[in-house]
Amino acid sequence: MQNDTDIFSLECTLSAFFDCITKSDLTGSAYPYLDAMISIFRGKTSHGVLPFDLDDDSTAHVIAQLKEHLQPYVPERLKTLNMPLTYLLDELICNIQQHAQADKGYAYLMYNKAAKTIEILIADFGITIYGSYVAAQKHLDKLGDSDADALNLAQNGYSVKNLPDTENRGYGISSNMKMVVDGLKGEFAVLSGSALLLQMANNRKILALPPEIDFKGTMIMVRIPAEVPDGFNLYDYMS
Repeated sequence: MQNDTDIFSLECTLSAFFDCITKSDLTGSAYPYLDAMISIFRGKTSHGVLPFDLDDDSTAHVIAQLKEHLQPYVPERLKTLNMPLTYLLDELICNIQQHAQADKGYAYLMYNKAAKTIEILIADFGITIYGSYVAAQKHLDKLGDSDADALNLAQNGYSVKNLPDTENRGYGISSNMKMVVDGLKGEFAVLSGSALLLQMANNRKILALPPEIDFKGTMIMVRIPAEVPDGFNLYDYMS
């Protein structure tokens, strides 16, 4: 079992996660992927994944539950964290509502005491980001034929929406990633189908994964400091 010092980097976390997946019989089963991710995040946890329906009331409720989990750990910081954390969670969950064509979403949030970071997992078992472009019949001339191509489009802000004034939002990944990485000085990763997007400061990767890794949906993983950096302004990142 890894200790906390082994998993400060989201890249290390994901490396351990993929090692777990490739050594386990998880192919074709979505739920064990979530279980594997949580076990790597925390090793052993009593705080489970929260499933939620994709309506506004359920979204508000799960966001409140996630923030409530932080109260015992960072009560003095929740005032400054409240707005950016609420906005980020709402944006990530909104993406599922708008694009995933899934019945439910799944959320997980924990405080890593050793690293002094907040770790967030938002997942769906929907049509993947690639599938959302195909379903919307958007940017097919740029899409190519792989999940990695779709992640590249999404991180560059190519929208699947039909409204001209939202063209810069893409799958929500581009704006959310900028807020997390540039604004909050955190790390951002997306697993969709058989591709992985990993963004840290000055380091962005899009990787096509081996055949045994094929997540039937989209999983977004975020690690942010538990303290908002000086100079951060949420309104700089609001679409």
